[in-house]
Amino acid sequence: MSLINQVLNQLEQRGAHTAPEQTQIRAVPALPERDWIKPLALGAGLLILASVGGWLWMHKSESLEPEAHGNIVPALPVVVIEPGVEVQPAPATRLSYELSVLPLPESLREREPQSDAGGLSSRPLVADIAAEPEPMRKQEVINSPPVITRREAPLPIKQVSPMQRADADYRKGVQAQQQGKVPEAMAAYEAALKANDQHEAARLAMAALLQENGQQAAAERILQAGLRLKPVHLPYAMALARMQLGRDQLDLAVDTLQTHLTAADNNADYQSFYAALLQRQDRHKEAVNHYQIALQIAPRNGVWRVGYAISLQALGRLEDAKLAYKQALSTRTLSPELTAFVQQKLSGL
Repeated sequence: MSLINQVLNQLEQRGAHTAPEQTQIRAVPALPERDWIKPLALGAGLLILASVGGWLWMHKSESLEPEAHGNIVPALPVVVIEPGVEVQPAPATRLSYELSVLPLPESLREREPQSDAGGLSSRPLVADIAAEPEPMRKQEVINSPPVITRREAPLPIKQVSPMQRADADYRKGVQAQQQGKVPEAMAAYEAALKANDQHEAARLAMAALLQENGQQAAAERILQAGLRLKPVHLPYAMALARMQLGRDQLDLAVDTLQTHLTAADNNADYQSFYAALLQRQDRHKEAVNHYQIALQIAPRNGVWRVGYAISLQALGRLEDAKLAYKQALSTRTLSPELTAFVQQKLSGL
């Protein structure tokens, strides 16, 4: 028996207990020994194999394109197998076919990796590889845009002008004065003048409060300071003249009014007050002139008509004086005392 058949028989004996799917492989029975046929068939097969391999190598090198197309494996010829027909390999390739379908002997098998104590291979399974966590990536820090909190605009602070503060303090002073709280009223008037030194009502009220409380000199200083700030301010001049008259300083009061007279052409109160002071100085002609200015502005003022009649009578203009007294009574604005005084004058004319 040939060496190849011996190897095949040994493989068949060793593989007797192999898996069921491998039991279909059988050794080729030994052919009758013909010494001259075996070498001839072996040499012919080797020759054919060599020629076919050379022919395939030549056609493979010609059919391959440049490296740009990569390695191209030539397609094998398609063999159409009809149903029920067993395909037998060509005689020249029987040996290679038989060897290819037989399991390798133990001595020729590649050594597989040794299993660990648990019977598992040391090679990691695909599932294990998939389960392994990926290497930690450097976490990218995404700088989120700054959170812009919409702040509601604060309510605008109401700007209070000095005049408004002075008005508020003046009202506080009046309220305190009405309640008899003199110190609080005085402090409020001072605060009003501090906020606005041009506040006329606060200055006049403070001067009057000082005068009522016996501080005559202080009251006059307050008014004189107002006149320095505003020289043509008639209310300050009239208030100062009254205070001076109250201290029996008639001449000083007349001088005070005369100083600001040019700015009082259309002020009936100022003209009548100045005429009354001139009358007390027996300056009746000047007084008549200023009474006439006042009565032209306010003709129905009965008190000024009485003063006008007195100066006319002092000048000897009795008819004019009598007419002036009657006009004063016709206004029906006189007090009972002043009405009795006018009736007495009329009875004497």
